[in-house]
Amino acid sequence: MAETEEVVRRFLEGEEEAFNRIVRHWERKIYNLAWHMLGNREDAQDIVQETFLSVFRSIRSLREPGSFSTWLYKITLNHCRARRKSRSSNLLALDPASDRTGDAAELLENIPAASNGSESLEALDIVRKALADLSEDHRTAIVLKEYVGLSLEELANVMNCPLSTAKSRLYHGLRGVQRNLKRLGIRLGES
Repeated sequence: MAETEEVVRRFLEGEEEAFNRIVRHWERKIYNLAWHMLGNREDAQDIVQETFLSVFRSIRSLREPGSFSTWLYKITLNHCRARRKSRSSNLLALDPASDRTGDAAELLENIPAASNGSESLEALDIVRKALADLSEDHRTAIVLKEYVGLSLEELANVMNCPLSTAKSRLYHGLRGVQRNLKRLGIRLGES
């Protein structure tokens, strides 16, 4: 985190190469966040480009370089929301014509205890369906906590809400996933 703060400061002081270091360091994290929020590889790639273009245009307005990661995640989520609103269909719904193998392989890197090929793809489909039916706030809380790995405090900062609200969104989101899994015929904790 301190390294990012230093690189941001160097860019603000005029070192152009520092921005490339920022992009290289954060690109994969932003891609993963966008992919989990939108469920589509091409959209996630577009969001990465849009996010870093926004960052480049407005980084000079960043008051505190130490808050860069929170600021970056907020920009990414705003682009994800705008992308989702511009679509008429639910982007998390599975598209049979998509390259599911490529998308699934990328997501499986972040799902613990993934088993083998077809079982993993089936589990991935089920998790995506369970997340798709959640509200924006609940899905965002789960993705930021479980897939991006933010602490509850960081989650509250990114979602611009009190810590108690962040905890509530995460709790209710996880309960929603549990209900959706049950509705899909999946029982947790059973063998």
